[in-house]
Amino acid sequence: MLGAIDTAADGPVWRAADRVTGNEVAVAQLCLPADQDERRHAREQVLRAARAAGRLEQAGLVAIHDVVTDGEVDHVVTELVDAPTLGERVATGGPLVEPAASALARQLAAALQAVHAAGVVHRDVGPHTVLLAPDGTARLARAGVAEAVDPRRATRGPAFLAPELRAGGPATAESDLWACGAVLHLAVLGRPPADDSVPVLGGGALADVVTGLLRPDAHERPTARQVVAALDAARELAGIESGRGHRWWWALSGALLGVLAGSVLGFALSGPRLPTFTYGPGGDVRPAGALTGACLSTGPARDATPTAVDCATPHAAEVVATLDPFGDGAAAHPGRDGLVRFAAGACGPAFEAVVEPSRREGLQLVGLVPTEAAFAAGERGVHCVVRAADGSALTGSRVG
Repeated sequence: MLGAIDTAADGPVWRAADRVTGNEVAVAQLCLPADQDERRHAREQVLRAARAAGRLEQAGLVAIHDVVTDGEVDHVVTELVDAPTLGERVATGGPLVEPAASALARQLAAALQAVHAAGVVHRDVGPHTVLLAPDGTARLARAGVAEAVDPRRATRGPAFLAPELRAGGPATAESDLWACGAVLHLAVLGRPPADDSVPVLGGGALADVVTGLLRPDAHERPTARQVVAALDAARELAGIESGRGHRWWWALSGALLGVLAGSVLGFALSGPRLPTFTYGPGGDVRPAGALTGACLSTGPARDATPTAVDCATPHAAEVVATLDPFGDGAAAHPGRDGLVRFAAGACGPAFEAVVEPSRREGLQLVGLVPTEAAFAAGERGVHCVVRAADGSALTGSRVG
């Protein structure tokens, strides 16, 4: 042993040297049940969690190496991450600035995405399990260990307990995500959310993400993958802003996260390009009527004039999502290339969110972006449209 580095609620955490590899590791003492049968079961649970965590190849997770017993005292051996916790960082340095908080949100969501994909519920997401290095790199510790030590235990600290856990419900991926939202609330405002009140975070994608994660109804919260997709789309839009050299409103104003409210499974664009057409005066497509949520008589194509038709009848295309990245503020038209880049970054995640996997086969995703004249007239929506890849007609809505 090289010395104690922390004293957690479960017991002390030590810095130690692995005699086989020579690497430094962290060794946390576990408080397992006193009853021998319960203790044996808990130790097996920890071992299973360690094996599951060992299979997770995710840079945002603190790796679990082993579970060892010294006499009657059990320890879990993990990767040593020499960084303060988020709670310590906020206590000494105050809340994070928005770019740092957004980067933290993306890293935590990606880590939870890997944890949940492995069938593990973390149960202990809190400022004490988020390690934040000075360069902004975040690591999530104790994945699965809390549940293994005591299946009845929920996330430590009432301020980071999801409403359903306070009501006595079981821990789930959704309760992990509520705790993630509470952690981000602390990171941005310096305090956890109180009494399920709506957080006051201003505008932008980060605010939308936190608000979504803290929804009281577990089924209304975005998944970890949806959070990653929303933040990536916001970053794409922010890149357009910086590339133009002037500030225009890139806050998603709830639109993107509102779209990202369905199930997300397994779809990705085949390559970075997305077929995209302009619509409105002087554009490739001149729609006759509103596009939002419509099934269209004609698919996106040059000189096409699509009209809305009943989705129950054969149709050529369907608008599955409409994104408005500009909110209510005044904004200059960002140019066709900028909008095409935004559509390429945002339509894929939107498609994943609203089109169920069973309805995706054979579909091609296409973007529709406003011309400058349409934009000036208030038609600012970026429409994500699907059509049959083989050109055949669609029947029935593809939106889940």
